[in-house]
Amino acid sequence: MIGKIVNDGYCVGCGLCESIYGSDNCQMKLFSDGFYYPVKKTGVNDKGLKHLCPGIRVNDNRKHGIWGYVEKVEEAWSTDNTLRYKAASGGVSSALALYLLESKKVDGILQTGIMEGSSIYNELKVSHNREDIFNNAQSRYAPSLTLSRIKQVLDSSDEIYAYIGKPCDIAGIRNFLLAYPQYKERIKYTISIFCAGMPSYNATRQVYRQSGKTEEPISIKYRGEGWPGNFKAVWKDGTKFEISYNDSRGKVLGGNLGFRCKICPDGIGMLADIAVGDSWNTKNGYPDFTEADGRNFCFLRSQIGLQLFNDAVKAGYIECRELDAEKVKYMQAYQYDRRHMVPWRVLAANVFSGLLLHFRGLGLLNLMLKSNKKRGMKELYGTVKRFIKNKYSMYTVFKTGGVLAKARTNYPLISTPLNIKAA
Repeated sequence: MIGKIVNDGYCVGCGLCESIYGSDNCQMKLFSDGFYYPVKKTGVNDKGLKHLCPGIRVNDNRKHGIWGYVEKVEEAWSTDNTLRYKAASGGVSSALALYLLESKKVDGILQTGIMEGSSIYNELKVSHNREDIFNNAQSRYAPSLTLSRIKQVLDSSDEIYAYIGKPCDIAGIRNFLLAYPQYKERIKYTISIFCAGMPSYNATRQVYRQSGKTEEPISIKYRGEGWPGNFKAVWKDGTKFEISYNDSRGKVLGGNLGFRCKICPDGIGMLADIAVGDSWNTKNGYPDFTEADGRNFCFLRSQIGLQLFNDAVKAGYIECRELDAEKVKYMQAYQYDRRHMVPWRVLAANVFSGLLLHFRGLGLLNLMLKSNKKRGMKELYGTVKRFIKNKYSMYTVFKTGGVLAKARTNYPLISTPLNIKAA
């Protein structure tokens, strides 16, 4: 199952399989294309992964509109101006995390942060205080082993957590909790960020190498310190490099995504209690990236999410105003368009992979019927070509391997040739 998922391009690099089977049996490694993939020990029975892997299984059972199931839509921002400035947008997810910790509703926040000893690699972090939240407040547009030790973290203590992550991470958490109900009460809240796709580590290098330097910087910031904020890299010798969000995310990072991101059925956090995104100002019907005070729009998707949001507002952590959901399609024109086109891509990919994908209850069929059929057929044909091209690319990556970083004790980053038959 792991080999099928990886070879067909559906791995999202979360590491859930490593956590479940143990690193002795299945280990995430960083390959030459700049993405993480699992390398499985021969003989390990991984058939159960078809019910767990968020790359192939994203399910919901609620009625969905264009933006998924929504209880209420709000525009909001952190009342802490320092956090609002530092965060990627309005700082709402970080403000919610602070409120959960300081009100003792949870003991820790599970979220993505910079791997210790590196400026470029990411890992799962457990935030326990305000300093931790501030350190992990900004977006990281690169792969992260967000679930590679989720079971181990839960087994190591009795702490109660909230989880902040990408939509596919939330799907992984949902699948995991369904399969392991003994942990259901341990992750009480889920908060998702809107996601337009996860760029490879190679894309990050492509951005900072525009400076003319090839060595890894000692500090990388993708955005924040303003809204949207610039990409910034700093080297040991004091050299600094900075370019706009549009020039980094828009022109480089966004063009280096894995195949699974191209067919993603949920970039808007449909399975989370709360989903947040950039409440962009608009200009001529499109997002305007002119620097401003950060704001988030918030889709409150469950009663527990609605209650959490209202409590955080009452406690003074967040300011908000009601937002007409109709305006979001202009703030998030890419996501609005993708919701209509992705069903055609999923259809093509699923047929070519032998119906491996299990995306249910996401409103895809309804959106397909409402979409432009001529354009949809072009998307379908384009996905077939990308699927075939990706198959060859994946084979090449696994066959050649390639070293991208020194090995680490907890997170080995040296890639090794993968025996495709064994996997």
